Amino acid sequence: MEEKKIYTEEEIEQLAEKASQNAMEHFKHGLNCGECVLQGFLDLGISEYPPEIIALVSGMGGGMGFTKHTCGAVNAGMVVIGSKQGRKNPYAKETFAERVDELHHDETGIYPRHAVYVKNVITEYGTIECRDLCFPFDESTKEGMKERARNCKKIIGFCAKEATKAALKK
Repeated sequence: MEEKKIYTEEEIEQLAEKASQNAMEHFKHGLNCGECVLQGFLDLGISEYPPEIIALVSGMGGGMGFTKHTCGAVNAGMVVIGSKQGRKNPYAKETFAERVDELHHDETGIYPRHAVYVKNVITEYGTIECRDLCFPFDESTKEGMKERARNCKKIIGFCAKEATKAALKK
């Protein structure tokens, strides 16, 4: 089993900022919000996953399949966190109680770590719903489409940064 690298706070901040910049750059090249967040993280070169893993988030754009529900950038951030903090083998713990504790434990649990990320997004933007984040813009006009794209890019950068921080903290 691969030993988990422990990053300093400074390293985490630098990597998170780089993931954010990477993600926003990918948006300028036609990747959707979910792809941008995960690709921004993968570009850091600290994941053991192959580049093809991007396929797992391709359908998240536009609020899960362009249904305007949960933001694809938020969802992909959950994947980023899970890539480092998720269970590689849910049956590694011997008992039901140990498996549940691994998910829920207040200090070390998988759910609380992911929840902090989601709460950070909600604190910053008031919601995680794509329709509320990005679709108040009048897309029938060129300027409205540009405003929405600028807003999405900002959200993508934020999600990539916050997810990377959550993924790398011990």
